[in-house]
Amino acid sequence: MSQPPQEDRGEVYTLGLLEQLRAECKDLWGTSSTLYSRIDGLLRELANPNLIDIPFQMPFRVEMWDSDDQHIRWVAATCDTVSVAHGAFDAAIKTYPNYRWKLRNGMLVLRKHEPSAQTDQIAHVPEAHFRLCQPAPVLS
Repeated sequence: MSQPPQEDRGEVYTLGLLEQLRAECKDLWGTSSTLYSRIDGLLRELANPNLIDIPFQMPFRVEMWDSDDQHIRWVAATCDTVSVAHGAFDAAIKTYPNYRWKLRNGMLVLRKHEPSAQTDQIAHVPEAHFRLCQPAPVLS
């Protein structure tokens, strides 16, 4: 049997590469449109007027901070009175001792909790848990 000339194999190889590129682009398009629809769905959920809002007008806040102490991960409670805020802060530390917590009145940090060095490596609490544990609305 004779083999095709070298030029023909090169063209077949090039055409094979083009077919692979086309398949990859098709997969990429499917992935990007899937991501677009997922992001669009999340943005629509955030636009829901019935979504529970954190009452920022209350002066005292119990906040979970990220491991670098740069950003708030979660506002666990907002309170009108300092005694209730201290109770919420203590409960947050008791429930999640391996995280950074701050009790603040505006910008003023009243109390701060740092996890011990040996517990810094513990896996984070799933974000789904935070959605289930949203604070109850405050009645005025």
